Amino acid sequence: MTETAPDATLIAGVRPDACLAYANTLFWRGRETPTETVPDFATLFGWIAGSSGYGKEAIQPLGTAIGSPGAQSALFGDAIDIREAIYKIFSALASGHAVAEADLATLNAALARAPERGQIARLGEGFAWQTEARWLEPAHLSAPALLAPVLWSAADLMTQRARHRIRQCANETCRWLFLDESKNGTRRWCDMTSCGNRAKARRHYLKRKTV
Repeated sequence: MTETAPDATLIAGVRPDACLAYANTLFWRGRETPTETVPDFATLFGWIAGSSGYGKEAIQPLGTAIGSPGAQSALFGDAIDIREAIYKIFSALASGHAVAEADLATLNAALARAPERGQIARLGEGFAWQTEARWLEPAHLSAPALLAPVLWSAADLMTQRARHRIRQCANETCRWLFLDESKNGTRRWCDMTSCGNRAKARRHYLKRKTV
């Protein structure tokens, strides 16, 4: 444990399933036209600022620091490529299939370009990961740097027993990824009030129709 270095950035409060939350920014994947919630560079920055663990004060100024449309497009494209590799990796794990080498290579390449978790530092009454601030300087900025907490989450989840609790919503038009934290490990739906109730209502309808 250490005090925060003057040239460091703190990353706190990263969800263990942050990688799944990022993969789910494209949802209703089973439909002909899925729903995209990060359709552009600005929205991606908004998601990272609110969900990655970096904190808004560290991320929000960077959205305007990258002024070149070409640089914005390249970073955004890399971020989406990483998202899709993460989705395919955990979709495979949820269904008991082998993870494709190409997807694993994409994740590993992103991890190699992301900042490392250095030390644990104090943050108020709690603690946070400390990493070098240079990764968030415009000259070094990249999709792996911005998505470092998401990438750490993916690596941790893949190498821990919790990977056996990764599930994909049984609604074929949903395909949302989630961690099954139910006692028996038998959860099938992303949310019982949405996909679960739809399936329940459909079973009831089909049952009445055949009576």
